[in-house]
Formats: sequence, structure tokens, C-alpha cells
Amino acid sequence: MKKGIVVLLIVIALIVLVSPGIIGRIAEESVDENLQRAADDNEEIVVTSERFDRGWFSSEGRHRVEIRDPDVQAAIQELVGGDTAGGFPSLIIDTKIDHGLIPVTSITRDRGSLAPGLGRGVSTMFIEFPDGDTFPIPGTIYSDIGLNGAVAANYVVEPGSHEAGGAHASWGAADVEFSMDPDTQDIVVSGVLDSMTVNAEGSTLHVGKTAFSANQRPSRFGVAVGDFDMTMAAVGVEEQGVETLAFGPLSISGNSGIDGDRINGDARMAFAGVAVPGYGDMDLEIAMHFTDLDGASFGRVVQALETVDDNIPAQQLFVLLEDDLQQLVAAGFEVKFDQFDFTLPQGPVTSKMRFTIDASDTADFNWSSVLLDLNAEADLIVASEFVDFAMATNPQAGAVVGMGFLRKNGDVYEMRAEYAKGLLTVNGAPMPIPLGQ
Repeated sequence: MKKGIVVLLIVIALIVLVSPGIIGRIAEESVDENLQRAADDNEEIVVTSERFDRGWFSSEGRHRVEIRDPDVQAAIQELVGGDTAGGFPSLIIDTKIDHGLIPVTSITRDRGSLAPGLGRGVSTMFIEFPDGDTFPIPGTIYSDIGLNGAVAANYVVEPGSHEAGGAHASWGAADVEFSMDPDTQDIVVSGVLDSMTVNAEGSTLHVGKTAFSANQRPSRFGVAVGDFDMTMAAVGVEEQGVETLAFGPLSISGNSGIDGDRINGDARMAFAGVAVPGYGDMDLEIAMHFTDLDGASFGRVVQALETVDDNIPAQQLFVLLEDDLQQLVAAGFEVKFDQFDFTLPQGPVTSKMRFTIDASDTADFNWSSVLLDLNAEADLIVASEFVDFAMATNPQAGAVVGMGFLRKNGDVYEMRAEYAKGLLTVNGAPMPIPLGQ
């Protein structure tokens, strides 16, 4: 009995006193691997480890995140008037990790726990500008690294404000949860970001409350599949007290999955307050789904678009993607828009569309034959007020009615179009298409 107690005490001592040093090294490698994996998934993000001071029971590290995305860099250049000769700002992440099978030192920190794992971290962030100035990012990231390397993190922000250099920012609470399985590489994220307002040099940006969730997993085709959902309240920009941009609310959701060698999915989007010059604010709603996309060719097209230069000419881009596009089209697929509606002050426009391409032999493929393999339908209903307004502002719009594309039916105009084997039928009238042209 006494020997058993002695053995138990020795085991506890090993777990509490010896394991932290060993696991500290494993935790360091796990942090670097997870950050590197995030960078590998996006080639326009570079993550470097500036230091990692490993202690026996706890460690401290600093990582630098640089964004090389040309669009983001262009946006930064515009904000600072093109003055980026000294470089672009970086995101700095400072992390303190308590490690050990029983991380005893974590209980002195906020949200500490004695639950076993490789490490339990607390991270803070700030932006470092090329001239050395820094701007703290509100909030704290609490993370757990499991025994199998799985990462779970929680980003928590308390409401607050910050003022510096004549600029003022205020924000509401935020709570974001993230987890990643190192074996399956599944990523699950969800969160709510309350509204935020930034005032600087006479400009005001307001971003409304945003909520999002996603459950994504990689596929053998090089694209992630799963579901996602995001809602955002109104967004507005004012310049010297004059509203220059406003839209919202916005909601986007979707789901995709693999069936054999094909990809299926659906997506919905609702977008309010989009300014249309000459017409007014527009509300847009879209609901679509696609079936039987060839996974291999679709994956290569997506990967190519993610890596290609945004300024590449369209003709050169087509040459780059042509082989995969041919395989994608020759394999056949269907795209349906169950809803493609927009509403303007002049009235609503509602439509439904379907496009189906039959599978064909890739050896005999040519782009002109796609028209023979295409089956399509479209239903369109347009408010009379919208058509009257369009014809009043642009007399050429009346030709659409005169040619029979739109037909009056009570208080609306309608169009029913069908296409098959080179023959287009609009409102019952056949309109052959000269395929040779």
C-alpha cells in the first residue's frame, strides 16, 4: 500500500515537474507548424517567428505576420496617399504559453486550467508600422494545444475605444472561436463582432454588427468544401460629413460537398442598399446551386485564379485556363438560379434561370459545339414602372419590348425563354442562332 502511494507521488512529480520542459519543446514546434500551415494555405501571407524564449514551465514567443496581397497593399497605399516607400505595416502576435501535461502555471492567468495538453496560450496583438510606431489591437486570444496537436482558440474583445494622432476608434464586444484538427485539417470557426466606428481626418467608417460561422475541410481536388454563413449590418463611409458609401445589411451562406469525382453545392446572398447610378439604391437576392462540377478541373481552375496576377489580360488568362475549362465543360454540369431578384425604387425584377451542359467527348471538343450541348431556361418578370422608367431614360430600351423579348401581362412585363440545340425560343417565338458565327 505504501509502495503504491510512493509510486503515485513519483508519477505526479514527473508529470508536474519534468513533463513541462519536454512538452515546452513540442508546444513550440506545434505553434510554428500551425502558423506555417496557415501561411501555406495563403501564399500572400508570410509568417515568421522572431523569437521563442522557452522556459521550463512557460514560454514566450513573438511572430510577425506580413500581408503580401496586392489588393490589400493597394488599399493601404490609397489610404496613406501612396506613401509606402518605407514598406507596409505588419501584424505582431505576442504569445505566452504554459506547458506540461498539467500546466500548473496557467492557473495564475486569466482562463487558466489544469486540463492536460501540450500548452495553453494567451496572445495579444498590435500593428507595427514601418517607422516603428505601433497600434494595439483590442482583445485577447486564448488558445489550447491538445495532446494530438489540435488547436482551439477563442478571441475575446471587451467594448472600448482608442485615440491616437487625431484618430479615434470605438468598438463593441467580440467573441470568435476557432478550432483545427491537425489530422483531418478540418477548420471550424464562428463568431460575433459588434459594431465599430473609426474617425480620422474628417473621414468616418462605420461597420455594423457581423456574425459568421464556417465548417471547412480540404478535398483531394485542392479546394475546401463545407458550409459557411455570414451576416453583416449596414456599412457606411462619410467624408467631411457627406455620406459617400453605404450598403447593407448583407448576408451570405452556402454549402458544398464531394460526390465521387464531382462537386455539388448551393449558395444564397441578400444584399441591400447597393447604389446603382441613375436608378437609386438596389436590394439584391440570389439563390443558386450547382451540381456535377468535375472536381479535378474545377480545383485546378480555382488554384490558378488564386495565384495568377490580377492584372493579367483576359485573353492571356483564358489561354492559361483553357485546357482545364475544356475538361470542366466537357464533363457536363448544371447551374440553377432559383432566385435572382433585385428591387429598385422603380419596381422589382424577379427571375429564375437554369443552365445544363451535357457531357461530351473531350477528344472532339471545340467551343462552338458547347452551344449544341447547352440546355437553358429563363423566366423574367419586370414591374411596369421599371420598364417605363428605363424607356424614358433610354429610348433604345423600348426595342426590347418591340422585338417581343418582354411581353405585357397586367401590371408586369414577362419573358419566358428556352434554349436547346441551337434554337432559342422567347415567349413562344423561335429565334434560330447562327452557330457558324
